[in-house]
Amino acid sequence: MPKGRKLESIADYQRALKNKYGLGQGSKYKPWLRVQDVKSRGTRSQIFGRKTNREHHLMSLLESELFYLIEFSDRVTDIREQFPILPLNYSQKVAKTLGVEHPKHPKTKEPIVLTTDLLLTVDSESGQYFHAISVKPEEEAGVDRVLQKVEIERICWELMGVKFSFYVGDDLRRIQSENIAWATFPFRKGPSYFSFELVTSALSLLKKKQYYKEDLCEKFIKNNIVNRDESLLLLKYLISEKFIEVDLNYSLGESDVIDIRNIAFEQRRFAYENF
Repeated sequence: MPKGRKLESIADYQRALKNKYGLGQGSKYKPWLRVQDVKSRGTRSQIFGRKTNREHHLMSLLESELFYLIEFSDRVTDIREQFPILPLNYSQKVAKTLGVEHPKHPKTKEPIVLTTDLLLTVDSESGQYFHAISVKPEEEAGVDRVLQKVEIERICWELMGVKFSFYVGDDLRRIQSENIAWATFPFRKGPSYFSFELVTSALSLLKKKQYYKEDLCEKFIKNNIVNRDESLLLLKYLISEKFIEVDLNYSLGESDVIDIRNIAFEQRRFAYENF
């Protein structure tokens, strides 16, 4: 892992901008903070983005949880984590207007650049828009100082016309996120694993109903679509590429049963054939 950067002073921030941290889009974006730059109390993760084709730097389990959920949405086209609110005097003016102290570095006491955990680019029928999301665990959601910082973020984004949300998570979303991670993990660095012919053959065997996972895998094997080692991988692939829509509200990794709610072959066919 690369060495962490020092972000304690105005000179450090200017150097970060010169090196294009906090700038760019898609695969070119460089997060303002990386996991090696901060001492986070949470479980930090680097997750390879299937849409951005780069490593995302997530500072807590809750951030990782939300990342999997939003990445799975067809409407989200880009995710930029640890996004800086600049220029610095903009967030300082907002803090002053609110009558709250702007965050300072604990060592140098200089003002720090505020970052928003996730900034999404979202497609909609009326056009593209941005959505900024602050992620905080539920136990911090009632802490006055935390709320003050979130309020500075909210005002900064909303003054720029950007939608802002506050995410604390819940058990259902955690399970859904874990299921998406379970299905997509083998394919994070490779967009196409099974051929179009294999996918077509597999889908021709399926109906909208509940299956035992073991029976479903056995069906793929008996019809000579894949071998035993690849049967579960094929099932995960159909889920991760949304050729089938399954119930994500219980743990797919722990359950023996999988509930296929829709077979979306025609909807996915065009995208798949044009990789």
